[in-house]
Amino acid sequence: MTRGRHAAESQGSFYRDLVMMIVGILLVGAAVFLILYFVNSNPDPVAGDTTGPTNPTSTTTSSVVTSTTLSGTTSTSTAPTTTTLPVRPPEEVRVVVLNSVGLAGAAGRMTQELADSGYQTQQAGDLEPEQDPSRIWYRAGFAPEANELLELLPGATVEPLPDPELEPGADVVLVLGTGYTE
Repeated sequence: MTRGRHAAESQGSFYRDLVMMIVGILLVGAAVFLILYFVNSNPDPVAGDTTGPTNPTSTTTSSVVTSTTLSGTTSTSTAPTTTTLPVRPPEEVRVVVLNSVGLAGAAGRMTQELADSGYQTQQAGDLEPEQDPSRIWYRAGFAPEANELLELLPGATVEPLPDPELEPGADVVLVLGTGYTE
């Protein structure tokens, strides 16, 4: 039997078209997902920042990304907000300097330099064991101020105070370590 020009198509082409449509929808969905993933995967540069001084002003930024899919739908997403914490003025920061390298009088001279810059200073002291490299330890909430002090102690590692019992009256502890020169 011969089929005419307008005879019904076989059922196999229906399923092929259905599969192609599903694959197309999945590809568009995957593309949208990847775009949103890469837009929102920006790490937070403020938390635990130990790379250098922070900006003494407070800023907030955000960006909006709009994407349109092949099916004509539009999605909008907002990138994470970045906030730079304000830096307290020196007169509101209590600092102590500890010498871990045995360089006579170095902690006292650094303490005087900090006092001349307006910081509240405490009695300089010594710390064992020797630190390599120098350290700037800070209490919770004083990371921006610790990063500001990198100007006085270049190459130091900035990190949270390892022992809360160490120098209880200080907000920031500068530890002069190996490589420190006056």
